[in-house]
This record gives sequence, C-alpha cells and structure tokens, in this order.
Amino acid sequence: MLYAFSYGTNRKVNLNKMLKDTSLCMGCMNDKTYDGPCKLCGYDDLDPCIPTYLAPKTYLNERYIVGRLLSYNGEGAIYIGYDTAAGAKVTIKEFMPDTLCTRKKGETHIVVNPNSSALYKTYLSEFEDLNRSLMKLRGMAHIQAVLDVFSENNTSYAVFEFINGISLKTYLANSSGGLAWEQVKELFPPILTTLSLVHSGGIIHRGISPQTIFVTDKMELKLSGFCISAARTTNTEIACEIFSGYAAPEQYSNEINGTWTDVYGISAVLYKVLTGTAPMEAIARTGNSMLEPMLVNRNVPPNVSKVIMHGMKPATEGRIRSITEFVDKLFAPPRYSPSNGSRRDADRPLTKSEQKRLKKQKKERAKFLAALITVGIVLIAFAAAFALTLSGTCTFVPESSLPESSEESSYVQSSTTVSSVSTVSTVESSEQQSSEVSAANIALPDFTNRRFEDTASRYEGMFTFVPTYVYSDEYPSGFMFDQSIEAETMVAQGTQIEVKVSKGRSVVPLPDYNGKSQADYIATLTNLNVKYDVVMEKTDAVPAGYVVRCSKEINDIIRVSDGETVTVYVAEGVSSNGASTVVQQPQ
Repeated sequence: MLYAFSYGTNRKVNLNKMLKDTSLCMGCMNDKTYDGPCKLCGYDDLDPCIPTYLAPKTYLNERYIVGRLLSYNGEGAIYIGYDTAAGAKVTIKEFMPDTLCTRKKGETHIVVNPNSSALYKTYLSEFEDLNRSLMKLRGMAHIQAVLDVFSENNTSYAVFEFINGISLKTYLANSSGGLAWEQVKELFPPILTTLSLVHSGGIIHRGISPQTIFVTDKMELKLSGFCISAARTTNTEIACEIFSGYAAPEQYSNEINGTWTDVYGISAVLYKVLTGTAPMEAIARTGNSMLEPMLVNRNVPPNVSKVIMHGMKPATEGRIRSITEFVDKLFAPPRYSPSNGSRRDADRPLTKSEQKRLKKQKKERAKFLAALITVGIVLIAFAAAFALTLSGTCTFVPESSLPESSEESSYVQSSTTVSSVSTVSTVESSEQQSSEVSAANIALPDFTNRRFEDTASRYEGMFTFVPTYVYSDEYPSGFMFDQSIEAETMVAQGTQIEVKVSKGRSVVPLPDYNGKSQADYIATLTNLNVKYDVVMEKTDAVPAGYVVRCSKEINDIIRVSDGETVTVYVAEGVSSNGASTVVQQPQ
C-alpha cells in the first residue's frame, strides 16, 4: 500500500484513493478502451512522467482528473484534465514555484522550503486573487475562462476551459509565416477590446505573445497564459518566463509595469503577424536597429506601421499608454491633404506651411460662403419688394427724406461689413458645431435586459464595456440591467460604459433531484450558481450514479449570494458481495 505524509502533519494519505480509475486517455481525455498508445494523440500510460509534478489519473477536489503535463514555468504546472461533473475536458493549472517548494515522487502534497514560507504564501495569495478576478470575467469570449479555483495538497489550483484550437505561433507557421492587414482587421479587434476590459479590471498580462494567443476552431482569438507578476519579470525569487521579442523593456528591470507593458506585447505580436519576422528582443534594441513593418513588408499600410512602432517604443514615457489609445490610432483612417489629395500620416503633426495653407483655405471658404449668403439675402429682398409693389402696399419715400449720398454710402458699407462678419461668424460656428457633432454622433442604445456577451460582441469597436457582476432576482444570469450612461445620450465611438450584469438570483429553491443523474443535477446547480459537495453513498434505492438525497429538502431556499453549499448524495452502487462499484460518469 502506498502512503504519503501531509505537510506539517503526521496524517497518512492513501495514494490509491487519490487515483481515478478511468478509461479516458490521459493525453487527450478522449475515450480509450484498448491497451497501448492512444490512436488519436499517441500517449501511452507507460510513458515516463516528471516525478516533481502530479501523476496522471490523480483525482482533485473529488471532481477533476489530472492528465499529462502540458507545460510548466516558474509559477507552476499546467495539465490537461477532465471535469467528471460537467463531462468535459479542462485545463488545470497548479501553483508550484519549484524554487520555493518540492514534491516527492509518488506524493501529491508539496513541501515548502522552510526559509521560503512567507514568500510562498504571498505568491500563493496573488495566484488565487488573480484567478478569482479572471473567473469574474468568464463571460468574455476572447480570454481563456477560469471555471474554478480551489485549494488542495498544500497549494491552489485554477481550472480553465479547454481551448479547441492551436496557438497563433502554430497558425502563423501554417500560414506562410504571416497575415495580410485585411485579415488582421477582421481577426484582432475582438481580442483588443477584451484586453482593454481586462485592464479595466486591474489585470496586466505581461506575457502576450504568439504562444499565449490561440486561434480556435471557430477562427476566433483567445488570450491565455495569465501569470502572477513575479513569473513575468526578471530578478525575482522564482524563475521568470519571458517571451523574447514580445516582452517590454521594463520587464527586464525594476521599472513599473502597466497597461503600456501589454501595449508593447500586442504591438510586437502584430509586428510578427504582419511581417512574418519576430521582433528584436527589447534589451538588444539600440536606436533604429529594428526596421519598421512597412520596410519589411511593403504591403503594410504606413500609418499601421508607425502605430506599431509607437507601441513598441523602448521608453515607457514615449509609448502608447493604453489599449484604447492603441486601437484608436491603429484603425484610424489616414489623413488626406485637401490641396493635392495625397495621404498624410495620422500621427505626424502639421508642418507650418500646411497649417498656413489650411488657415488660408478656411478663410477663402468662409469669404465665399459669406458672399453667397449675401447674394441670397439681396435676391430675397428684391423678390419681396417686387411682390409688395405688385400688391400696391409698397410706400415710396420722397427723395428729400433719403439720407445724404455720403451717409447712404457709409450706411451700406457698414451694413455689408456687419453682414460679412456675421456670416463668417456663422460659418465658423457651423464648422465648430459640425466638429462637435461628429465627436458625439451615436445615440447610446438601452442595454437593459440584453445578454452581455452577445451585446459586447455586437458592439465591439464601437463601445468599451466595463462589467460589474452582481446578483439580481429580477434579471436572468448574464443579462445587463444598469448602465452608467443613460440611453439616447449622444456619445462618441469608443466611449467606455460601465454596466451591471446579473450573476443570477441571490436565493433559489433547491431543484427536484428525483430521477436525476449526478451529471444532470450538478449541471442544474451550476447553472443556478449553487455551490455543492458530492458524497458517494452505498445504496440500492436508486441506480448507481443517480442522486439519492441532498442536505436540503426540495424547494428549500438556498442563499446563493452568501455562498451557501449544498451536499449532494449520489448512489455509489453495491455489488452482490457488498463491494463498492466504480461509477462511470455519463459522457
């Protein structure tokens, strides 16, 4: 019999109880009912494993089966996994900084180095906080969703959705190394909007690269690879994972990281995507040693090339500061000079000669409009006088009552001057109003009772949504019910709108479990945001794998907002000799 001692105690743990008997392949989590290597992924149960990490078939939180190790870095390990309650593949991340702790072969608990206990707890707390914050954002379609966070084995785990797709790095390798700007315009806006929302939630990625962006089977981008800050910067107590060419200069020093750090990362990714060439490592760049994208690939639009270089400036003070600003500049149409129609870069300020020419053109346009309006007024006056004459209502003034010639001349000149000044003022006022209208020319819709995920996707690039998830007994889960700017308010494109999104009802009645399998009933509780524990009970009252009873009666109130937990008792099944039988979850 195999045993392990739990850290800090003398309690023996039976390792056989920690392993889940299953017919799933531990390499791809697909059904495998035969011996030998998997025909789908080639994984073999006899393949050697790194003893420092969890062995395949380890059972976590009485719910998740751990598969093969996918990758590891200074923060911990990532495994393919299987959620027995949901009947779905998942990705499981284990916090295990190998410079601060160890694990013996055949054991599940980790042992913290005695002199690293305080630091381990600090980083562990940051790991849990980060992934719980990401869990609140799981309604966003373009980041890898966190489904669960729990503690076990003297550490913590985060369970992520399994992404059906390939990394952007692999996708580019299969696409002749790069993509055209027209393809980038279709593919990248949703993930840029999502990244802006992630920043609004106070989360900085620090590891944006073709390796942490995935292309799904639906041809959408998903951002993965979130880590604690120490794992993405040098000179810390844990081994850092920095993606050469995509990491910002401040990640190599003690400079403050911020949204501008991720601007560098996404700019570097676009450099690679549009040129097919990896950008130079930040600390190796000197002066103009790195060519602009348009000099590597002449099909890259000049304004796009310059914005990417602006986002990759080594000095943080000269770099684009936010993703919102980056998007505005990246997708802004090129400016044109009115005189000759030639394209002028949107980021370059006007020269003095261009400023004088524009000013002169505005004055000439104002004079022309003034003259045109004056002629119009005169024509209207003549038409009115002619009409009055015909009707006999026009009174002729004796010649003696007219003002002197000089005075009349002076009067007419003065009137014309006032008219011209008034007209010019009107024209300038009209131009100013037109400019103001173009800056706020969208009537904000009413987002009440709309599904957040669908709405955010529909209005990507038009508005920036900042969601706050709260319980609501009036609106279904995932629906919006409040917005920071009232409907019908005129706003500009790109306006940030704070919205409240329902997490579902704060209290719910316990649903009926009679005749329900474990998988079906757990799915029902999950949809209601009800926390639960599963306890296997030997009984022949109901079929094996079906719910026997719960810790509450049917229709009893569950206070979801308080985190109230329901215990679900599931029939384990009893064989003729009284031994427990293994329950296979429905697939």
